[in-house]
Amino acid sequence: MNKKLIKTLFGILFAILSVGITSLIFQLEFFQSLEHKAYDALLRARGERTHTKNVVIVTIDEYSLKEMDYPLPRDKYGTLLAILAQSGAVAIGVDDLFPTTRQDSISQFENDQFLFFHNYAPNVYHAIGPFVPSDDDQGERRPIDPEAIKVLRQHSIPTNGAQFNFPRATYIDERPYDSLANLAAGVGHILIRQDSIDGIIRSVPFFVEYGGDYYPTFGAALAFAAAQVNLDSVTVTENEEGGLTVHAGQFEIPLDFHGYLQVDYAGGNDVYKQISFQEVLDAFVKKDAATLAMFKDAIVIIGPTARSIGDHNPTPLSDISPNCFVHANVYDQIMMGKYISPAPMNNQLLMVIVMALLVSVIAILLKLRWSFPVGVLIIAGYLFFAYSTFENTGVVYSFVEPLFALFFCYASAMSYNAATEGRQKAQIKGMFEKYVDKAVVKQIIDNPSLVKLGGEERDLTTLFADIEGFTRMAEQMGPQNTVGMLNSYLTEMSNIIIENHGTIDKYIGDAIMSFWGAPLSDSDQAYNACAAAINMQRKLLALHTKWIHFGRPVVNQRIGINSGRAVVGNMGAETRLNYTAIGDAVNLASRLEGVNKEYGTRLLMSDNTYYKVKDRVLCREMDLVVVMGKTEPVRIYELIALADEVQTDATKKFLESYHNGLEAYKKRAWKSAIDQFQHALSIRRDDIVSNLYIQRATMFVDVPPPDDWNGVFVMTKK
Repeated sequence: MNKKLIKTLFGILFAILSVGITSLIFQLEFFQSLEHKAYDALLRARGERTHTKNVVIVTIDEYSLKEMDYPLPRDKYGTLLAILAQSGAVAIGVDDLFPTTRQDSISQFENDQFLFFHNYAPNVYHAIGPFVPSDDDQGERRPIDPEAIKVLRQHSIPTNGAQFNFPRATYIDERPYDSLANLAAGVGHILIRQDSIDGIIRSVPFFVEYGGDYYPTFGAALAFAAAQVNLDSVTVTENEEGGLTVHAGQFEIPLDFHGYLQVDYAGGNDVYKQISFQEVLDAFVKKDAATLAMFKDAIVIIGPTARSIGDHNPTPLSDISPNCFVHANVYDQIMMGKYISPAPMNNQLLMVIVMALLVSVIAILLKLRWSFPVGVLIIAGYLFFAYSTFENTGVVYSFVEPLFALFFCYASAMSYNAATEGRQKAQIKGMFEKYVDKAVVKQIIDNPSLVKLGGEERDLTTLFADIEGFTRMAEQMGPQNTVGMLNSYLTEMSNIIIENHGTIDKYIGDAIMSFWGAPLSDSDQAYNACAAAINMQRKLLALHTKWIHFGRPVVNQRIGINSGRAVVGNMGAETRLNYTAIGDAVNLASRLEGVNKEYGTRLLMSDNTYYKVKDRVLCREMDLVVVMGKTEPVRIYELIALADEVQTDATKKFLESYHNGLEAYKKRAWKSAIDQFQHALSIRRDDIVSNLYIQRATMFVDVPPPDDWNGVFVMTKK
């Protein structure tokens, strides 16, 4: 048989096998997560889309909590609703369950005041919190509450006997109390769906069924209000793509088969106008007509944005985002007619098969210098097609799965050529040159000693990170749950270290040792380590959301950072090497991680690191200490944030008082130091360090230190 024909047949076989294998492995969660991440990158690459201009989010932020505390007083809430309505808001959505649920601690007078002011705002839509059991957690079973149905039905959409696959609530966990529900213009549920793989919010259940009625998602309820949709006219049908379509007045809203709406995020959290709850009240008192004019013809959503309250979740465009922004995006995409839907399966499969056949056959028949650029052109063409299709129509074609299929095709064809024509060495070399980081390869080639025993002395910045109370937590969770949680944690933390140009040295149980400055030199190593540490702490907060959802405990992380000379290289036995760093500078970083326990801090660095980054980070000086195993004192600092990050007024005032107290302490002005530290504590009551200095200064008032006292504190524990 003709040689080219045989090769072509093998190419077809490789293409079919590659597509089949790829389809199978992309049923696994890990590979699905890659596709999800590609989709997130697609949204970010598209950037801000066309969106409505009449959305205003009234935030329950730190400023509002500082002025009023939480839960906010109901008379203030009622006043706000009246102000918004009288300022011309089309509809007002209250994405906050606390003021709408009757509580025993709230007096009848306060409820009456709330309802009195509410009467001046007839266009208010309140949130309800239905409980929909998951496959893993069926939750508490309760009978249908006839009182809830009776009160809420006036705001529902009748199913009219239709049977669709919408999530079904077993009970309404939170809802407006009866007199408030009767006064409200409508309700919307605030149930969202965290992706089971990575916890990111990419879709919401459009309807939740309870007691034979549908309740729309919060953003949809506001969109129906803005478009004056008669809820009794809303219907649902199956569409040709195998999903569902909601018909509501002028809207035709596509959903997936399970009744979920893919959220088409308009942009980051700053895409919509925002104003603080307290600022609205202030504007009303000051008769600031210019500020209140922003509510004219607006859709207003009131929701908590302070990190201490409310629900915050990651989205494709933000590591952490208040849920009220999700509802705002749902409203926006309905009003703008912007919907996201997967490409028809037949179209997707046909395109992948055609591309796989082309790549496989070309790779077998053509030489490498021709097949590779042709394959790249095919991939680039597909990526351009997929991106432009999404940007123009909202239809999403898979990104990662086709690339895996094409890679398998190409790899199979190259392997076949190598095996049959004796070019295996050249093919493998070519593949490694394309996929291995060139900078690292060059470093190894230029310096062969990196793969030999021994090392070299270099300037490094070392970071040690450890989970607080891990042993106790592991005993409570059991081995299987602990391993799963630990793997998730180590993966996220390691990604951040690598993204910030660090090198993972080793994992010691739950601890991570990493360093900057080797194998490649890094002139910005201290700053990169600080940026990694801050991002690790923030990522841990994001992981808390996911862990809480799965019933796992919330953990804290301690980090120590130090810069200095250390020996780095491959060390170990001839048969087993470990690329690592050793030396006093490394040991000090490890000690500083433990010192956090003494001061109730999370991020500590030495003065060696501080002086390299002091103009680029926000820190506070902690103490002059001699750590365990050392004789020389070291000045330590708490890393708070990067210098270009905005800080609250409270943080600025706290640091000012703290540093004034520390300066007074160093000058032996004990009473002045106590006053300043007490002022710092009035801003941040849980600050252990301020309390510590107050105790020391109080002691020195009675028993002053010797004349040669230099403020050194000797640590007696690791």
